[in-house]
Amino acid sequence: MELVLERWPGRILVAAVAVAITAPLSMDLWRHAQADRLAREGSISSLQQAVRLEPRNADLHWRLGRAELFSEGGNTPAAVTALQEAASLNPAVGAYWVDLALAREGQGDTSAAGSALTRARAAEPRTPEILWESMNFALRDDHPEQAMQFAHALLEAAPPYAARVLSQLGSVADAPSMIEGVLPADQGAMDVATAYVANRSDLPGEQAAWNKVMATGQPPSASSLRYFLDSLIWQGEGPLAERVWTDSIRRGWIAADAEALAEPLYNGSFRTPMLGFGFDWKVLPLEETSVWVSDEGPQPGQPCLCVDFSANARADFGHVSHAVPVTPGQHYLLSAKMRVRHVVTSAGAYLSVSGFRASGVQPATTDPMVGSSGWEAVSTEYVPGAQTRIAQITLSRPGTGAADTPVSGQICLAEVQWQRLNPPPESASVRGHAAHEGMAR
Repeated sequence: MELVLERWPGRILVAAVAVAITAPLSMDLWRHAQADRLAREGSISSLQQAVRLEPRNADLHWRLGRAELFSEGGNTPAAVTALQEAASLNPAVGAYWVDLALAREGQGDTSAAGSALTRARAAEPRTPEILWESMNFALRDDHPEQAMQFAHALLEAAPPYAARVLSQLGSVADAPSMIEGVLPADQGAMDVATAYVANRSDLPGEQAAWNKVMATGQPPSASSLRYFLDSLIWQGEGPLAERVWTDSIRRGWIAADAEALAEPLYNGSFRTPMLGFGFDWKVLPLEETSVWVSDEGPQPGQPCLCVDFSANARADFGHVSHAVPVTPGQHYLLSAKMRVRHVVTSAGAYLSVSGFRASGVQPATTDPMVGSSGWEAVSTEYVPGAQTRIAQITLSRPGTGAADTPVSGQICLAEVQWQRLNPPPESASVRGHAAHEGMAR
């Protein structure tokens, strides 16, 4: 059928019909535009106007509820009313239920708050923010076991929450419980866990963290593993530090020589690159010195470690060290070969051995070497005290004052060996000064 609009009455009729059809749509678009403008203002009054324009818009009720809940001029009952309406209009949005739970809790109705959070989890079971709010509500409501369950679900869904979770749960749970019962097998979570326990010097937590690493096969990142290991050494936790060191090398997490683990002192020959952490040589920077590995050892081509001091060097030097696990009361012999060139300080250069957790105890030292010399054998005997499970070998050269001659020169070190003396010698002649930590000689 063809509609012919050649006469004015027909044209007017069609126009009237078109207006009748499009007017409601235009009015809806106008109301929506006005409501959107008012919502963007964000005030309680503007949101109330927006809700009146679009009373079936759940999002507007939610925004109004949040404004009533968190704004200075709002009130909790009004927030509850608006948030209930939002959740009724669209119960599939978990955020509506979460904010309703907060409003109900603000009224003191924890039962209704818990029910709202249950509805939020039913709507969005794996949304991290909902699980986070559920965990914190359980803590506030004095249900720590329930909080642990929510924390486990949260970290399974979102491991990056690990730091926040451990911080929150730390007031109601010990580190082993959190590590064993909450943390997932995730490298980022392992980074957080090892830092958490190391920063607190929490040995049970450190043991639990490493047990988790070994059970899951998810090690911390390289930097976190280094921090964890060095923290254990600094704390003097010898058995666990040695276990972390050994396990990590055998699994390839630390790029070291697995065959050299059987040596009493790892890399005492300087034949493998120095790692700078763990139970290997560590070199701390000092502006007036340079440290390197040379092939000018006692035998042709043999590696040795050398330290050069600038012509104006004055600071104390103890920046080359090596940690080693020890057993309290066991006698040890440290031996090495040293060479000095133009070392002019009267105190000379020497090796010293001291224990972690042994403050106030003089270290065992080899005889000092001064001036210039060829390669000479040096040694000293050391016995760890009752609390010492990690010792530190240090290449030392005391500095001089501003009015004294600068300490220039060079020190080289080779063939460093660490030996158990069992049974301890009664009258062995050992070069070096005595140190009394337990029964040092």
